[in-house]
Amino acid sequence: MQCLDITRAENAEKQLEMLKMFHHFQHLAELYHAYHSIQRYTDEPFSSHLPEALFNISRFLLHNLTKETPLGISKVNTLYALAKQSKALGAYKLARHAYDKLQGLRIPARFQESIELGSLTIRSKPFHDSEDFVPMCYRCSTNNPLLNNQGNVCINCRQPFVFSASSYEVLPLVQFYLEEGITDEEAVALIDREVPRTEPKKDGWQEKNIGDVQTLQLDDSTVKIEADPFTAKLSFEQGSSDFVPVIVNREVLQSMSRRDVLIKRWAKPLRWHYYRSLLPDVSITMCPTCFQMFHSEDYELLVLQHNCCPYCRRPIDEPGL
Repeated sequence: MQCLDITRAENAEKQLEMLKMFHHFQHLAELYHAYHSIQRYTDEPFSSHLPEALFNISRFLLHNLTKETPLGISKVNTLYALAKQSKALGAYKLARHAYDKLQGLRIPARFQESIELGSLTIRSKPFHDSEDFVPMCYRCSTNNPLLNNQGNVCINCRQPFVFSASSYEVLPLVQFYLEEGITDEEAVALIDREVPRTEPKKDGWQEKNIGDVQTLQLDDSTVKIEADPFTAKLSFEQGSSDFVPVIVNREVLQSMSRRDVLIKRWAKPLRWHYYRSLLPDVSITMCPTCFQMFHSEDYELLVLQHNCCPYCRRPIDEPGL
């Protein structure tokens, strides 16, 4: 946030430099936050995280450690946690991959016996992964591999995944961008306007009672369910290696429900980030300070335990929260 404060008082060249630093530090903060759970799992005798959460966190980190590993983050610990949790959850193919990768790294003596034993016992398991944990892209409905060479993006449409900052499950959110000429203030006003939709009939059958006779007749004039304008914007060119962002106009913004839209209201000179939930029944909470997103039940539980945001640690009783 300090980088953003500096950009408002400096020249254009300094602004670009500070914005680059802001995004770099933001990325590092996400990695260190996730790795904290891995380090506690490997260094402490007990862990408060469920196996599914450690499994997701390990995958999230490995997808971000393809080029370089930041200081203080251990790839051995991450692969070790992934191997153990993958084996426990039935992702045997992924567990074997993690154990194979560990063989090429310098392993601490305290892990040596466990890794050697795990490398042997995993050979007796089927060479496939359980489909229960396969991540799905909510834009194109593509099932993605557990380890993705592209990183934390869909292998089909290249849409970046949005993760919960506690369980690191993929949230049913798709980021969209405003058409040129639409300001943030106008976009919010259009979303808040929310044109009411008429409820269509559930089916085309009409019941009629004529004397003692009951009949069912198909009504051809049944109102058809109108397509969601935002859903139509999710289409993209199949086979393209380039990411095509979802760009919406004023008509699409006005058709949205305010309950389904989350907005990261970044300070200037950054533009706000807009996300549309494709599963309205899944409750999502966003911290108004750090703009990290969580499943609502996870966020509420962590807030009750620590009385602060689990990511940025800002006390909940402070003004503005």
